[in-house]
Amino acid sequence: MSPFKSIKGRALGKLLEGYKSSDIGKGFGSDDGGGAVDEDGTVSKPFTSITNAYSANVSNGMYYFQNSGVNSGIVFQLRFASYDNRGWVETFYSLDNSTSTPWDHFLTYVGGAARPTLTNFNLSGGGLDYSSISGAVVLLGTGFNIVDVAITSKSSKTGNGVDATGQNQQSALPLVAYRDLAGTEAALARQRLADFFEGSATGFSIGGNVGGTPTEDYAAYWSKSGANPTGPFEMHLGYREGNKSTEEFHLADGNNAAGSTFAPNIGWRTGAQSYSQSNLGSWSSSSSGKDAVYTIDSGNVLSIWLSDTL
Repeated sequence: MSPFKSIKGRALGKLLEGYKSSDIGKGFGSDDGGGAVDEDGTVSKPFTSITNAYSANVSNGMYYFQNSGVNSGIVFQLRFASYDNRGWVETFYSLDNSTSTPWDHFLTYVGGAARPTLTNFNLSGGGLDYSSISGAVVLLGTGFNIVDVAITSKSSKTGNGVDATGQNQQSALPLVAYRDLAGTEAALARQRLADFFEGSATGFSIGGNVGGTPTEDYAAYWSKSGANPTGPFEMHLGYREGNKSTEEFHLADGNNAAGSTFAPNIGWRTGAQSYSQSNLGSWSSSSSGKDAVYTIDSGNVLSIWLSDTL
């Protein structure tokens, strides 16, 4: 039996939580009586939710957080940012352009499963290790009530903020799941993506087709308003259209024809083809490789941010 809860059940519950941002963070270390929460992101007064950090009106940067399900309940640091009128924390960054990076470092197929699980990678004091020459991943688990994901590029691994500072073709970044996923099951796909990056759900595949050919987990896709093309671009996280994939970790694929992927706009693809690349900040549809300027590297760092509010 899978160790994960029903994705659609969790999606419904978390969807409701997302619309009750005033309730998020109540409980451990918070004031449930309507008063101000006595948290400032220091070691002695760590934030116990992302919403609490946003409510404290702190500037973008590193702060201490605490949750019983992370780092054995010991305080740890996260990079916090305010964006889109809510709070975010960075839980994933990579500057590694080896096309096998996901499978080398932060994906595992538990017990030979078809779908991968995200794992902690390069931690320091329970948070991301920013001295890494590859990248780092920290799993927050279910205790932070994550409901949204932002994908962006940074010109430095220690850069602050969600706004893109690395490559950004068509100004497509940041991609924010809540506003940039389209399709009849966009809300379910958004929550599944949030669950994947918090570490409570496995990899999945989305596109415009469910139950047809190609078969996707959700009828959803990236559609970026104002970009040309807007999309649609698919997502295949170590799993593609019903099958295990140790070749594609596409946060956004690179071809807008249904069932075709080629070089990712954002992500990694292994193999010996001309479109086997590691890319970030591209936003184009083609059947070849992307321009080398979009390669993931120390000046074009893939950064993933999570929020507990919609």
